[in-house]
Amino acid sequence: MKALSTARAGRRAGLRRRAGVAAVAGLSAAVLACLAGCPPAQAGREGLYVQPLPVQQRQAYPETVTGRFVSLTDFETSVFGLEPGHRQLRHFKITPAGAGAELKYVVNITRTGVGAMEVSLPRGAVLEYRLPAIHDLSDYTLLMMAVYAREIRDDLKVVLTTDRAGWESLPVLLKSGWNDVLIDLQRLKRMPDFEARGVRRLRLWFGASGGAADAVRINLDDIMLIDNRREIGPVPEGMRLVKSGLDYELRTAGRGEPMGIRQCDDGLWRLGADQPLVQLFPRGLALKPDAPVTEDLTAFGRRRVGEVAILEANALRLRLSNTWYFPTSAGQWASLAVRQIRWEHTFYADGREVTDLVVNNAGGQDVSALRVKAPAAAAWSGGGRGAVLEVERFGGSVGRWSFLTAPQGQHRSLYEANYVKPAGVEIRMGRQEACDGDVDADGFDESQGCYHLQAKDGHCRFLLKPGAEGLADAVIRVRGGWKGGVTASSEGLALRDLIRVPDGTVLFLVPGVSTRPRWVEVTGPVSLLEGDTD
Repeated sequence: MKALSTARAGRRAGLRRRAGVAAVAGLSAAVLACLAGCPPAQAGREGLYVQPLPVQQRQAYPETVTGRFVSLTDFETSVFGLEPGHRQLRHFKITPAGAGAELKYVVNITRTGVGAMEVSLPRGAVLEYRLPAIHDLSDYTLLMMAVYAREIRDDLKVVLTTDRAGWESLPVLLKSGWNDVLIDLQRLKRMPDFEARGVRRLRLWFGASGGAADAVRINLDDIMLIDNRREIGPVPEGMRLVKSGLDYELRTAGRGEPMGIRQCDDGLWRLGADQPLVQLFPRGLALKPDAPVTEDLTAFGRRRVGEVAILEANALRLRLSNTWYFPTSAGQWASLAVRQIRWEHTFYADGREVTDLVVNNAGGQDVSALRVKAPAAAAWSGGGRGAVLEVERFGGSVGRWSFLTAPQGQHRSLYEANYVKPAGVEIRMGRQEACDGDVDADGFDESQGCYHLQAKDGHCRFLLKPGAEGLADAVIRVRGGWKGGVTASSEGLALRDLIRVPDGTVLFLVPGVSTRPRWVEVTGPVSLLEGDTD
């Protein structure tokens, strides 16, 4: 019995030793994870797993989706004996280094990993960064920095310098919180005396418009070089959208030349020769109908910043927004009260293009009139046709106009007629859904060129009633809160290629030309608790 008791005691001691070793191993793994710049993961059934820093960066920064990027500074300590995170601060300095200037290694506010740098810039000071390893930027399209701002700003500028020349970016927009500051390195190619293979320093400062800013405190993390050249999809057949740097290039089947969507010298993005023109007339300046239409935004001021976004990309259409902000002072661009011009462009697979324009003059000087010039002859939401729209009396603070340009071909005049005078919609199941773009409240959204309806308990049934000209290739958008697959049919025939849009709607095409009323039905399962019971 004594021998048996001793054996059991030995086994218990062995179990305790193995448990102790496992605990130390787990602790060591957590410590190594922190040293590698990754937060410790929670131990689960599959054991302790920590994502490597490059994986975290790919998840945090959309432009790294190509996988072609390199980190210059990440403020992390590597287990491979590279420079510790806190030691990476030595590549930075503040000039002039006066009172209030401070660089601090922090772990409380980081974008990825466990470390970042906090920067306190006195009024008029500049943060300088000496590139530690890579000086040849010619193979990359973007320089990216993660910047944490404590307030909304639009006066950040970045300067890149070589031994011979310097290049200064346009003002960069910052929202409160973490921002992916993207500098388009392709701009360097436009400077004949700038050698992109020998970039030595980067300077960051605030107060780009109207003098030096007051003291600024930010956090900085993950300075990276990225090659983001890629094709974006899905897009309609015959269409190709490529992004390179901050710019886009769109090719469509009906266009001989690609459409470039690029940032201009004033900070606003434009569509090259396809950019519609806006001419503003402040109060006291008369509109001259016979004068040529040129872009004139002077009434909104010289301070300008802009941004472009992809709103929707699928097999039926591509939608982009292009917003021009005209703030009166730093940081006002994100306010609803700031003057702005917003374009939304919808490109369909068949070549139809719908442009929606909103002019918001909130808080600005009075604008008495304006003119808008489309890039080609267009059908306008108000019923007119032609390339130029004249608004002789611009009353109020906000105005909205939409127009359609149709491709050359047998359906061009029919597309225009359907846009000016949409087909009637008789709803038997469901209802019309109010939307800002439906200016006539008739179920047709002029801002996107499609019919917009709401299902009832997952079911929508309606009758399209064409005018005398007929109805060609109607685009339908239905909201239903569906929880499963959705089907659509017309006159007993299934409509293929339904698209689920992220906003909860389905989008589809009723193909062909209809000269008589046509029933359309959309159905799908919904939750009984969330169904529309109106």
